Amino acid sequence: MIQAKKSIHELTPYADGNHSDYLIKNHTKILKLDSNEPTITPSPKIVDAITAYLKHGPLYLYPDVKSETLCRKLSHYTKLPENHILTFNGSDHALECIARTFLDKDNAVVIFQPTYDHFRVYAQSCDAKRVNINEQIADTLLQRIQTANEQNIRLVYLVNPNNPTGKTVSKDEIIEAARSYPNTIFLIDEAYYEFCGVSMANLVTDFNNIIVTRSFSKAFGLASVRCGYILAHPNLCESINKIRVGKNVNALAQIAACAALDDVNYMYSYVEEVSMAKNWMIKQFEAKNIPVIKTPANFILFQVKDPENVVDFLERQHIYIRNRSMMPNLKGYIRITIGNRETMKKFWTIFETVPQRWIA
Repeated sequence: MIQAKKSIHELTPYADGNHSDYLIKNHTKILKLDSNEPTITPSPKIVDAITAYLKHGPLYLYPDVKSETLCRKLSHYTKLPENHILTFNGSDHALECIARTFLDKDNAVVIFQPTYDHFRVYAQSCDAKRVNINEQIADTLLQRIQTANEQNIRLVYLVNPNNPTGKTVSKDEIIEAARSYPNTIFLIDEAYYEFCGVSMANLVTDFNNIIVTRSFSKAFGLASVRCGYILAHPNLCESINKIRVGKNVNALAQIAACAALDDVNYMYSYVEEVSMAKNWMIKQFEAKNIPVIKTPANFILFQVKDPENVVDFLERQHIYIRNRSMMPNLKGYIRITIGNRETMKKFWTIFETVPQRWIA
């Protein structure tokens, strides 16, 4: 039997959330709060733009491999020159391309735990040495990196704010670390930027060892069409672009992302709604003395006595949330996506029927 190369053969794959044909077909009958997707449809302008392209656009042609229109709009949105921007088929595709571009055998990659796990898969598939560090081990980012005690740290992966804990790292910390490790790439995953409002994007013009990745899947509501982008120094972009397949950013994704950027007020309105719903949800948990980890993103964590039974019970009621209790420092914790207030009130009505013996 033919086996994959050693790093792939021994790899533990990323564990996807609930993304099945059944859930997609029955999306109006369930509460899908396990993958931090929005709970409302995207801007009507996006639907109009896609519909118009389906009627009149040349579906038989490859898309613009440079995503020129999208990059112009992203330049306006991010306040960065276009040569600092590359588009991808989702930010996961960007993470994969970054790993393939810069990581090799014996390179050390620092990953703070617990965190989003997909980059670990890409790094290990490139034969890189993974160094896991507890995100709570020291006060500053630089101190945490130094605990790795590694001479060849090629890359530091940092989700900011972190998924699932919501922990953030300040700009000053990142500047200090990037200066202290000038030959190390600092890969900053800003999938939840729109919710927290804090970005390291402006650092990429001054630092040639910082890469920021972003997504249209969260606040913009385009998880299905897959579109993401990176912000980085042109030298880094040039290297990554050597393996980037521009055709992967399909025409409909480019059309949808452009329309989303043409209606950012719709996105900002949803972000504000999520903030209000999150505050309401936190108060409900606190009123029942259920421990909560607050985050600046569109999710929170709450702690229960028996998370597995709680998750199973809610799934039988067609509510999907994510058990994170197997992750470091998160014993008993469940992550729940925060959507609009109507959705969260529906969740709470059902949650109050969960047997108390599983809660505390």
